[in-house]
Amino acid sequence: MRIPNENVETADLRTFGEPRCVPDCWVRVPAAAAMTTENATEDDSGISVDTSGDAAYDVFTYRENDTGVTITSCDTSATAASLPEEIDRKPVTEIGDAAFMNCQFLTSLTIPSHVTKIGESAFSDCPMLCTVSLPEGLRELGKGTFESCTMLSEVNIPSTLTELPEAAFYNCSYFPSFTVPANIQTIGSEAFYSCTALQEVTLSEGIVSIGDYAFQNCQVLETVSLPASCTTLGNYVFDGCQALTAFSVAPENPAYQEQDGVLFTADGETLLRYPQAKAETSYTVPEGCTTLADWSFIGSTALEQINIDGVTAIGEDCFYYCTALKSITVPEGITELNGAVFAYCLSIEEATLPSTIRKLGNHCFYSCAKLKKLELPDGLTTIGDQCFYNCVALLQMNLPKSITEIGEQAIGYYTPSDAKDNEAKEIDQLYVYNDGSEAVRKYMQHWRANTYKYWLIGGGITVVVAGGIVTLIAVHQSRNKIRPTSRHASATKKK
Repeated sequence: MRIPNENVETADLRTFGEPRCVPDCWVRVPAAAAMTTENATEDDSGISVDTSGDAAYDVFTYRENDTGVTITSCDTSATAASLPEEIDRKPVTEIGDAAFMNCQFLTSLTIPSHVTKIGESAFSDCPMLCTVSLPEGLRELGKGTFESCTMLSEVNIPSTLTELPEAAFYNCSYFPSFTVPANIQTIGSEAFYSCTALQEVTLSEGIVSIGDYAFQNCQVLETVSLPASCTTLGNYVFDGCQALTAFSVAPENPAYQEQDGVLFTADGETLLRYPQAKAETSYTVPEGCTTLADWSFIGSTALEQINIDGVTAIGEDCFYYCTALKSITVPEGITELNGAVFAYCLSIEEATLPSTIRKLGNHCFYSCAKLKKLELPDGLTTIGDQCFYNCVALLQMNLPKSITEIGEQAIGYYTPSDAKDNEAKEIDQLYVYNDGSEAVRKYMQHWRANTYKYWLIGGGITVVVAGGIVTLIAVHQSRNKIRPTSRHASATKKK
């Protein structure tokens, strides 16, 4: 579940020019093939790099392995590196974990033809590295191989490689396009996470699975075409793709289909992802669709109206940050709304809940700053933590006696715009009507502390002493109440 964040500003869609690389030059240490090093370090990823006892060659250190030579480290001041095919007549077959990590000035790299394995984070945090040619015969890339190589714009993928590992190109923010060749069967989790310049990706026939968050936060990615071979999509693969307008799916795909650019399971029963930049302001879930997947409409800021009749299950964070959505009717049959389903729906004014609803989960209507009309039906038992936090327009609530659990700061709290450390305050003008729930009574007693902020009207009370009414009116008139406003009411939106 997405945890609401006070900072919900969304990064602007960015365009990038062609990357420019620093001209190649050499930085050498004295050649000394017999020279040894005595150091062991640990990089930011937690990988322990021990080069003690390794021999030095040019700007590298190396050690022998069963098949030849492994490059273990590089002088971090080097600007270019051309690895030899052999050292001491033994082929260079492997580049070790974090071998070139944090080589801040490295702009180019030649990898020998005998290399079959490149270790974890081998080239991570090399921000000046522009192009890399991976040799034919390479069979294994470690996770995070090119993580945060922020100027990397071109990598050729050899035919011998079958997997792009976890976080392979994480935060490679200059990639303009990428073709995943047919020999790649698996794209690991977060493989292209936050490749913010990636406008076009070609997924070739042969790809079978794409891992969790693989293309998350690829902010300018416009379209995605799934080949027939792609039968497994992980969680939140395309979350944060702010420019994504449509999905297309090969007709022969046995697992997925698209309808009007929206991604569904092959049977049409589950809506998996509504393109975040789809231009239409209204949408009707097609007949036969019964489930809205987790995060399925998240960040769809153009959507003002949606008809979800026929839906029987709504996933976590489903409509999170649908900032233009004005109203919602949850169909009969829905029993739970889990997670931040409508969090940051900043324009929503009215929500209709079914008689079947039993649980509103944590942060369900978090920061719905314009929500002012909501009826909680009899039968509702649970209101989660911060369910109505920052709902500053919702000033009257009738809480049914069926409620048995109400979470922390669920009702009656907001964060003022000038608050320090996100300090929560009580909403002064909130009136809560309780039909007899003991859980609500205890919650409201805690909420009001030593103030006169609400009326608590029991379900069995039909007559109120006139003097009591006069006293309450006097108290409220004596206080200079100013309706608080949420700082999220005008906020605009960053897995």
